[in-house]
Amino acid sequence: MRDQDDSARDAEAAATPSVVRTVEALSRAAARTGSVAEKQLVEGARQLLRARLKMARIAPKGLLRDSAWDMMLELFINGEEGGILYVKQLMLMSGESSTAAMRRIDRLEEAGFVERFSDPLDGRRVIVQLKDIGRTAMLAMLQHVFETDTQPPPIE
Repeated sequence: MRDQDDSARDAEAAATPSVVRTVEALSRAAARTGSVAEKQLVEGARQLLRARLKMARIAPKGLLRDSAWDMMLELFINGEEGGILYVKQLMLMSGESSTAAMRRIDRLEEAGFVERFSDPLDGRRVIVQLKDIGRTAMLAMLQHVFETDTQPPPIE
């Protein structure tokens, strides 16, 4: 019977840089314990996404939809809940062709909002997640969308 030290050495030997990076990223996402306000923003993001998807079914294809924004909402919700999203999932939910969806993901990555890396459990899959700057941008946007106006309107 092997002891725990042998198991630990085997695990360390199998930890390629890709595996380490993936585990660290997923651990950070799972460890997020957002404030009550941030949790409310996640629910607000979910409502926005549902409304956008509903409108996309009503209106002609592509008229009232921006797939990059939908992807950012999906990544934000998923990241805050500690989930994993793959490129293929984002492509499918975008409602666009594979080529157009990949262009959107490429542009989001070039802007520094998202990052992609191989799934250590299945090298054929690619995980996509918001980077810290993407999360910060989403929090700022959602706070702006859901802020309540506490100031009375100006009297003219």
